[in-house]
Amino acid sequence: MISTEKIKEIKQALNRIKSNELFVRSSTYSVLLNYLVKKAIAGEDLKEYTIGVDLFGENYKNDKNDGTVRSKMYKLRKKLSKYYETDGKEELLIFDIEKGQYNLSFLSADEYFKSKHGKTKTVTIPIKYIKLLLGVILLSLISFFVIKTIVSKPNFIWEQYFEKTADNLLIISDQFIVYEKLEDGKMYGISYPEINNYNDFIKYTQEHPEKELKPTDYTLMSKMAPFTVNTLSKWFEFNKKDFDLKLESKLKYEDIQNNNILFVGQYKTMNLTKSLFLQNSKVFTTFGDGFKYKNDSNEKVYNTKFGNNLKVEYAMVSYTTLNNGKSALYFVSNNDIGVMATVNKFTNNKWLAEFKQQLPSKSKHFNALFEVSGMQRNDVSCKLVELEALKN
Repeated sequence: MISTEKIKEIKQALNRIKSNELFVRSSTYSVLLNYLVKKAIAGEDLKEYTIGVDLFGENYKNDKNDGTVRSKMYKLRKKLSKYYETDGKEELLIFDIEKGQYNLSFLSADEYFKSKHGKTKTVTIPIKYIKLLLGVILLSLISFFVIKTIVSKPNFIWEQYFEKTADNLLIISDQFIVYEKLEDGKMYGISYPEINNYNDFIKYTQEHPEKELKPTDYTLMSKMAPFTVNTLSKWFEFNKKDFDLKLESKLKYEDIQNNNILFVGQYKTMNLTKSLFLQNSKVFTTFGDGFKYKNDSNEKVYNTKFGNNLKVEYAMVSYTTLNNGKSALYFVSNNDIGVMATVNKFTNNKWLAEFKQQLPSKSKHFNALFEVSGMQRNDVSCKLVELEALKN
């Protein structure tokens, strides 16, 4: 059984051979070599007829009069031998095919040299290369410890979440669903924007007595939920921490009191968290299907736009401290892609370091508005359009 690391080494060696001029202009021999390497990795025992049928068609004759395979194998051995005598003389892994055989073997340079000349190949390394190698090793060790120190230290946004004693709660927005009896007399699951919790349900039924409604035992989540949970799970696992998970519709006040909060989802389905989101902002408010930015000199509206040639949505990332001293980090958009794109951004150490440079030196908390545009909207097309630094 060949190890994964060995297979990787074999494929790298194969690519070097196939890119050599001996094989670039001879596609037949590149295909044949590729086939032999694949079969050798799989441990299959090859025969002339098997190669003939696989590579030269179903009509390949199973007799000694059809010498196509033998001819191709002979020329392939010649090409490999010439390669290892010229451009490939420094190769450490050798592809070897014994005369009269069809199976390819993987040999070390010493094994190959010994089989051909009866003695081990001697390699002399100039002293300047030894010095260079030692220098590279030293630099690698220094880089390793520097990178380890940087990676092991959590980014300023995540410090409190990754403390050893931290309790973290990820809140996923979900849509409250009710059963409604329609004209055909059947009950159907339906969502109303006015109903986001049981209290809303009671109020709505009182205002609309003509409708026959009752609560369901399930809620609705969009595709944003599994994608962001997956991304954040990997991020927390990498930093040796975890979090609990709760749906917005099931959230209680004590959940917020006892945990650092992460929220991902839509503003329009917010319930208890709505009173906390953007509470410290001086310039941002939710507006329609997006957000409004207003300061002393101007006012801007950032609303979702969908058309044949234009798709733009906005996502707010808000990082603040709650009254209990716990951290709260919100990823909010009324569309899936905005939430997914910003979560990807804020779980990337390199991007986070660049983002921090845009904040005043003494500022730690913020409200940041991002635009995600284009037909194929993703975190690559996600750009910062407004930033508010908070004092707390």
